[in-house]
Amino acid sequence: MDHQKLVELLQACQIPDTQKVKAATAELRKNFYPHPESLLGLLHAIVSNPEATVRMLAAVQALRLVPKHWENIAADQKPAVRNELLQAIVREQDAKCRHGQSRVIAALATIDFEEKQWADLLPAVMQLTTSDNVAHREVGSYIIYSLLEANPTYFEDELSKLFELFSKTIRDPQSRDVRVNTMMSISSVLMLVDVDEDEQAVNTIQEFIPAMVEVLKDAVDSGDDERIQQTFEVFQSFLAYESALISRYFKDLVQFMIDLASNTNAEDDVRNQALSFLAQCTRYRRMKIQAIPDMGSQLMKKSLIILSELDDDEDEEDQMSPARTALSLIDQLASDLPPRQVIVPLLDEFPKYATSQDPKQRKACVLALGTCAEGAPEFMSTQIKSVMPMVLNLLKDPEQRVRYSALLGLIRLGEDLSDTMSDYHDDIMNALVLNLDAASSNESDKQNAEIIRSVCGAVDSLANGLGSDIMAKYGESMIQRIGTFLLHPDPKIKSSAAGALGAIAASIKSAFNPYLKQTMEAMSTYLMAEAGEDELSLRCSVCDAMGRIAVGVGAQEFSPYVMPLLVASEKALHLGNPRLRETTFILWSQLATVYEGDLGESLAGIFKGLFDSLELEEEEVEFDLPEDQQGLVDEEILVNGKVKVKSADQGDDEDEMDDDNDDDDWDDLVGVSAQALEKEIALEVLGDVIYASKEKSTPYIERAVELVAPFAEHSYEGCRKTALGTLWRTYACVWEVMEKQTGNKWEQGLPLKFEPLPQIAKLGEIVSTATLHIWPEESDRDTVTEINKSVASALKTCGPAILGQKDMMAQVITVLGSIITRNHPSQMDLGEEEEDQEQHGSSEWDWLVVDTALDVLIGLAAALGSQFAEVWKIFEKPIIKLLSSGEAVERSTAVGVVAECISYMGSDVTPYTSALLKPLLHRLSDEDKETKSNAAYAVGQLVLNSEDPKTYLPAYIEILGKLEPLLQIKDARLQDNAAGCLCRMILSHPDQVPIADVVPALVDLLPLREDYEENKPVYQCLHKLYALSNPTVLGLTPKLLNVFQQVLGPPEEQLEPETREMVQEMVRILTK
Repeated sequence: MDHQKLVELLQACQIPDTQKVKAATAELRKNFYPHPESLLGLLHAIVSNPEATVRMLAAVQALRLVPKHWENIAADQKPAVRNELLQAIVREQDAKCRHGQSRVIAALATIDFEEKQWADLLPAVMQLTTSDNVAHREVGSYIIYSLLEANPTYFEDELSKLFELFSKTIRDPQSRDVRVNTMMSISSVLMLVDVDEDEQAVNTIQEFIPAMVEVLKDAVDSGDDERIQQTFEVFQSFLAYESALISRYFKDLVQFMIDLASNTNAEDDVRNQALSFLAQCTRYRRMKIQAIPDMGSQLMKKSLIILSELDDDEDEEDQMSPARTALSLIDQLASDLPPRQVIVPLLDEFPKYATSQDPKQRKACVLALGTCAEGAPEFMSTQIKSVMPMVLNLLKDPEQRVRYSALLGLIRLGEDLSDTMSDYHDDIMNALVLNLDAASSNESDKQNAEIIRSVCGAVDSLANGLGSDIMAKYGESMIQRIGTFLLHPDPKIKSSAAGALGAIAASIKSAFNPYLKQTMEAMSTYLMAEAGEDELSLRCSVCDAMGRIAVGVGAQEFSPYVMPLLVASEKALHLGNPRLRETTFILWSQLATVYEGDLGESLAGIFKGLFDSLELEEEEVEFDLPEDQQGLVDEEILVNGKVKVKSADQGDDEDEMDDDNDDDDWDDLVGVSAQALEKEIALEVLGDVIYASKEKSTPYIERAVELVAPFAEHSYEGCRKTALGTLWRTYACVWEVMEKQTGNKWEQGLPLKFEPLPQIAKLGEIVSTATLHIWPEESDRDTVTEINKSVASALKTCGPAILGQKDMMAQVITVLGSIITRNHPSQMDLGEEEEDQEQHGSSEWDWLVVDTALDVLIGLAAALGSQFAEVWKIFEKPIIKLLSSGEAVERSTAVGVVAECISYMGSDVTPYTSALLKPLLHRLSDEDKETKSNAAYAVGQLVLNSEDPKTYLPAYIEILGKLEPLLQIKDARLQDNAAGCLCRMILSHPDQVPIADVVPALVDLLPLREDYEENKPVYQCLHKLYALSNPTVLGLTPKLLNVFQQVLGPPEEQLEPETREMVQEMVRILTK
């Protein structure tokens, strides 16, 4: 082989001429790299070429060819090659070349060690690493890191020797490089440590932590950006392994990072990385953070202080400052830690910040408040009354930037809490109008433009939650004000205005009809845009707004616009704009829902568009790569310092000389491609369209399932979640269509009373198999929650048929057991075992996993009926434990679950009467109103269904005593549920209730206003008392006739059909 020609081609690859580079690369790939001699040529270039760029590129290519050719090199040539490499790396002056050569040595050693060769490498490297010569120690320590990175398992039996070495090199007195290299080596051996079996190794690793912190401090003090990055990455890597490796100093490490992040004298990038580490701790070590007293509180308060540094002119999109990173940490804290640990401290600080003389503090508190809403909406909803007056003041702040921040905070609050803000609607809308009018005086001003967009954004987020009555009150004035902005020269303002108008229409429904034609005409021109970033972004907003307008005004009113809109939407798919494609999919979901799939030939186009999206190849994902690591990567997949990683299903047609797929080398790099993000939307919308279209979707079901099922195992959790949700909705759709066509309605219990159609059984097999493959071990919290919701809904909609699938019943019970006892992988810190977990409360998203699992339990009860009594045996203890939880939401939910399960079990609840009655009686006096309300419902169900009067009758007087005060509380459905409980007690044992005292008070509460489900026992009770000719109820007939008249009127859903007939019968008899 012509070694000189090889070097010339390597040099040609460095020329800034694309065509020459391509030609040189093609010749190397065709005439050189397929041959083993090329590896020797490259290795020779590494050790002898005078140009550092050639040596570096030779190392890059050699690293790629070692696995293919090293074994084919003659054995008698190898010793000299190895020796020359070691000599060359010792004399190499260029650090990047040394690192590239170290990786080549590690790649060769990986193969040689398997063959019991190169036995003298490790002694030679150890000698370098312990040399008195600093440069030798730097070389030796990096080779050790490269060896560990390439083949860590080879060193499994050498840990004690490595640790002895590391204990010296981590404190190298002369070289920062040696210390950092040692840190990276420690990171690489973490996977080898068995925390259960090797206590000594665990202790040794833990004792490295203080020294590693000193290495980071030194890097920070010296301003060495590359070493700072490397040391932070090592600390991040610890979070991927068992917490025992870091637990001894975890609190100290977190505190150090907090102090570093709070240090305004440190570089912004250092502070950002410290904040990012804290966010990762919050995500992956949330149980450990919760267990440290006051740590959640400190994290929130320090983040708030850092957020107060936010500059007025800071570019939100282009500049990631410590203040913005702190806002991301606040978001993480709210999502992953219990509200009492992080939201309460924020609320404690809020009044001080909201009234501060420093406008930056006023901005910070309202931005933080809005950011927390998504993470803890339930808790935040209980605090609205305390914070809303201060938020309203900030909306009227004299400083424009504070008002702008308050509007941003209000948008975030509105997205999750708007339904709890209706008491303040006048003040909110007035504040929005004032801000809009003030900003409209000079619309060209950048800050005024931001205010206008934010007011529109606030209307967008609030409209649905405030409700149609409130929005209708302000509709005309807001539509007219905001409508003018559709003609504004700024496309971003037009987009915001379109979003607000769409939200108003969706909220006020038919009241928007007078503005429909004018609004659609004003928006339609923007649907024609086919180029330009701002123009296509505006088209997206208009498309979304039109979908919401259709939902608001309904099918008939929107009919003139639907077909042109569908035609435009299909064309939009081919404009190469990812956001426009996703917006188009969402529009299809909205229109399919409004028209119940009756979209003519366009329905076929919708399915085709969604199917095409799911069949897109997922292209490369780019990762920023540190400069010194670019030697790892072939120039073919390295572009401008970024790694382009192909998807697993993407072929490699260009490199047919490869026997192995190079993509395997990059399996550990996790990224989400643009195609995967689009497919997540497409999967969700496909489920929407199928379910909305019912039987009209039948021709497309088979293909849909065929395409969707594989996504249940996609690497991106968003695709897994939406795929499983869509599979379950498809199953429910097909089942409902079958029931409609056959007239067969499912019945409780197994075996099934009738066999479902073969295609449904097959679909059930596909859905259950996909679910059971993921559900037991899925670590993503949102995916598990989606599965829980889907299974619960299907059990209630389709009955027990799915439980007959192989292993389904047993697996459902097993998974529910692990979730309810909080031992499921999605509820644990990364790398933890269940015995390591200790509960210190739950974030709302953590609780949602349990909450939805409890809903599956109710679904099982609904599907199995009386047979559920056997399943209840398994769950009785963990549910009763939840009844006495320290968290009110957990108690109230558990009581509600008990009530529902009793109602489905019927008389088969009898054996559990004693075990359930005591805790339920206790909950009737709970401090939490929701828990008391649910307890009243549960006690009534137990008394009505149990056939063990000896147990519950002695408690009748106690129950009545506890119900009496509840009848006076107009909150949390207490009056309705207490009334229902009283009536069930009378239905069960009228002789044990003082009718003359109880019924008049009951009748005074009628008609029920909140919980219409309780109308059934109420009117059954009255019917029974009339049948018994009870004098009390007979004396109340004039009052009751007025009540009957009201409940027989609107709203229709007050009474179930059977109850309605019963009330009508009573009216007929009483008015004869």
